[in-house]
Amino acid sequence: MKNLIKKLVRFWDEDRSLSAMMILMLLFIFVFVPLMSGEHAGQVVIKLIYSIMLLTGILSVTRTRKVLVAICVFAFIGMLVNWLSDIKPIRPLLVAHDLGAILFNLFFAIIILVKTFKRGEITYHRIVGSVVVYLMLGMVFAYVYHMVYLLAGNSSFNNINTGNGIKEFLYFSFTSLTTMGYGDITPVHPMARSVANFEALIGQLYPAILIARLVTMEFESSSKRKT
Repeated sequence: MKNLIKKLVRFWDEDRSLSAMMILMLLFIFVFVPLMSGEHAGQVVIKLIYSIMLLTGILSVTRTRKVLVAICVFAFIGMLVNWLSDIKPIRPLLVAHDLGAILFNLFFAIIILVKTFKRGEITYHRIVGSVVVYLMLGMVFAYVYHMVYLLAGNSSFNNINTGNGIKEFLYFSFTSLTTMGYGDITPVHPMARSVANFEALIGQLYPAILIARLVTMEFESSSKRKT
């Protein structure tokens, strides 16, 4: 058992763990949430997967003691509120769950960015890591929209089906992040509109600045290896 834990810790400390995290994020956002969030059993599965993602976040920072303690606190609170909100879905617990998810995902995104830009050779896995952060930003804004909805009420968004949990807000978040703007769901509340505009701005600047910079650095590293 100890050897297995050591192998897991070693794996999540390597650059290739960023690619594994990318696969987890893609499955969670584009497969599990859309297909399973309609029923109670599906909600439980999503919560289990979310808990696993929290645990992988812990494993990825086990080398740094202070950061490990901080992320363990976030992860514990996140998992606790995550499951409590399913047992008793009252508004204060749902808002606390959203806030916990926002803080954890932001904190974890910063950790991945630090890991992506740490000293050493820039590899394909690090570029993937920057994409993981991009996906996590979409999740962060989805929870922000859900929290705005809980606090401001039904009139904060048009054509939103809240019976599907976070699914509708995740969909709206990524259409805003990528500036697709289909128009089927629209923000009405001033705060929801401001957040949507801010997300669209980040969605344009992040790939153009950070991801493009990493790709350039990876090309430079490849050129140095060949010479």
